[in-house]
Amino acid sequence: MTTDPRPGPEEHDPPHHRWLSPGDVALAIGIGLVLAFVLAVVTPGTRAHLLGGTDLRETTVVGVREGARDDRRDRVVTTYELRWSDGDDVRTATFRRSGPSRREVGDTWTLWVSPDGTSVETSSPRATWLWLGLGMPAFALLIGALVRWRGRVMARSALREADRIEADRIEARRRRASRS
Repeated sequence: MTTDPRPGPEEHDPPHHRWLSPGDVALAIGIGLVLAFVLAVVTPGTRAHLLGGTDLRETTVVGVREGARDDRRDRVVTTYELRWSDGDDVRTATFRRSGPSRREVGDTWTLWVSPDGTSVETSSPRATWLWLGLGMPAFALLIGALVRWRGRVMARSALREADRIEADRIEARRRRASRS
């Protein structure tokens, strides 16, 4: 009988993998960009804002109403009625934000507003593009890293449990052998 000269599985160190492979990174970036695209397409106000359909305007708050969200009574939503001038025309818009009121009637507020008032945003289109283009892929990478980390922790846990069981067996054999 001949023996295999190659080392057995117990003699190998487990392979050390990096946190995320280049394929994982590419997948996460792709998923993040797809999510950003879906958000831009699904929300019409954001789509108009991203495509240059809003202008920076000095608006005046003419009404403030606080109310509860439709689905949760403990979540406050504040609705602001806004007015601004566009040449000789006076325009109005309604803007909703989560949380208690941060503005009062008569306050001025610089916002990105579409001419018809259907889209009102607090950040510039460039900041929104950056958030969607960089923030969403970074978020997907973070989620991927957390999933990978959890998998490693679970695998190490199973190995440690197996090592503990094996050590208990060896200890039990040693005790039985010492009694005999």
